[in-house]
Amino acid sequence: MNIYFQDIMERIRMHYKKMTNTERIIADFFLSNTEKMEFSAKAVAARLHVSEPAMTRFSKKIGFSGYREFQYLYEINFQMVQCDDEELLHRIIDTYQKILLHFDGGITKQVYRFCESLSEAARVYIFALGSSACAAREFKLRFMRLGLLVEIIDNPHLMQMQAVLTKPEDLVIGMSISGETEAVLDALRTAGLHHTETVLITACRKQHFQEQFGQILTVPAVEGLSLGDNISPQLPFLIITDVIYSLFMGMDSKYRTALFQDTLTAIGKKESGRRGTEDEVC
Repeated sequence: MNIYFQDIMERIRMHYKKMTNTERIIADFFLSNTEKMEFSAKAVAARLHVSEPAMTRFSKKIGFSGYREFQYLYEINFQMVQCDDEELLHRIIDTYQKILLHFDGGITKQVYRFCESLSEAARVYIFALGSSACAAREFKLRFMRLGLLVEIIDNPHLMQMQAVLTKPEDLVIGMSISGETEAVLDALRTAGLHHTETVLITACRKQHFQEQFGQILTVPAVEGLSLGDNISPQLPFLIITDVIYSLFMGMDSKYRTALFQDTLTAIGKKESGRRGTEDEVC
């Protein structure tokens, strides 16, 4: 079972309580189904005795642009080639190596400029969905320890609202491996209209991105990575986070090392206090 398929299942479960009765019928079908079949909107709607527009509403309820996008990603799970454990291990390691080999020195200049923007930002907002949002949480954790105010927005409606409220002194980062997450791209464009610095981190190399956003950080990827076919789509984001973190620390090493130590000390005191309370209870 691929990682993105698991993410789809989690999305359905997460939004289940807010669904209408008809949407729950559709959700129950996809949550329980284990067979490959015809998954077109027409075929599934007829099977469940619901309307095709209901299929679209269900897909949008869980964060997709429409049923076609949901169908494509759902079907990926049934198209994966089965292999033995040894072959699977080699495939995963090979994919890791391909991605690592494509991280070269050419990205250093882009990252350094990005680090300068981080240093100047009053507040940092990260727009991301799905597995990209998971990688964004790691970014937030790392850089909050260095004194940055970082907030993650992983809801399309909240992205648009926050994009309108951004200020010129803020920095808005969009994360999308595929470069096709419209909710993220639209929110970045909106933030740009408010004279806020925007950065898109993606594996997509579409030329027009250079015209739409202030900065582009291009990470390497392999075919099918955005679907989580072999490995987590988070991997390139986690690697670039390490690169950014290292360069950022080096720009003002003494000050940021002191901040890092302060946060570690604060966490240590919190843990020590919690353990002391537990000892008293015992």
